[in-house]
Amino acid sequence: MTIRLSPPVARPFEPVGDACSIRQFRHTDFPLGMSPLVLVDHFVMTGPTFAPHPHAGMSAVTLLLEDSRGVMRSRDSVHNDHEIRAGDLHWTLAGRGIVHTQQPVGEAQLNGLQLFVNLPERLKPLPPATSLLRAWEMPVVQGDAGRVRVASGRFDGWDAPLETPEPLLILDGWLRPGASRLVPLPAGWNAWLYAVQGELGARARHQTTPPRAAPDAVPAEPSPVAAFRPPGRTRVASTRVADPDFAVLPAGAALAASADSEGLLQVIAAGAPVHFILVAGPAIDEPVIQRGPFVMADARALTQAMAAYEAGEFGQLRQESGVPG
Repeated sequence: MTIRLSPPVARPFEPVGDACSIRQFRHTDFPLGMSPLVLVDHFVMTGPTFAPHPHAGMSAVTLLLEDSRGVMRSRDSVHNDHEIRAGDLHWTLAGRGIVHTQQPVGEAQLNGLQLFVNLPERLKPLPPATSLLRAWEMPVVQGDAGRVRVASGRFDGWDAPLETPEPLLILDGWLRPGASRLVPLPAGWNAWLYAVQGELGARARHQTTPPRAAPDAVPAEPSPVAAFRPPGRTRVASTRVADPDFAVLPAGAALAASADSEGLLQVIAAGAPVHFILVAGPAIDEPVIQRGPFVMADARALTQAMAAYEAGEFGQLRQESGVPG
């Protein structure tokens, strides 16, 4: 089998304080994991929520969705002070350790995702750094099927101008009713697929060449629901049992896909527009020991990172000095 799909996992939004709700997915939610991702939070934030906190052994990546209103301010202990706006991607490479905080500025409603992206053990000692990719800098792939923003990595011949420690594809896409797109998955890669809005179909295609129709073409079959119907099947409800290569994600659900060899992951919209997020990268075949914001490969490294933080080696935020530039 080329690509294996996990069962869909649905999570509700849960309140975190008075000004934030989070829908959370952990790597332990999926049978094969979702490496290199360790955790994903879909958040809606309207006020200050998290005090300054440390990270180590991973990257904390924030993608603000395009319907966000207002500004998120990101400050860290390597003295970056960024304003993150609707559609932007902010990458915090924690490496050997960083302290940061990300808070709304004034009246805001921030709708976005934070991704905990693991680092292989050889890269965990990297010095911390941050970068900000503006929405207008991201390639946008527009076609009959809909629109896809390439926030990181390479898709359909377009490269996002963001340097990452390891290859990582992040797509923020919309599909029109009945449309589909194909996403290549190289051997050894995993993908995490999330339905932000609308009902999303996912099909594993064990081939490296697209079918006759163009990857972004609207299927010729007139009924959008037919896009969710595997060959020879008539009921969507039975597809998970009957066809392990196909799954349906209601809004708020995610799945993980694992590629043993090169293949294609097809994402499909049924009878309504679909908003999806797809994150894919090389799986890290190492143990994952997570304690809060620390992600290490063994208990000794975890203890050392926590001790370094307590000793002040992660640095600290500068005192407030006005509005960021």
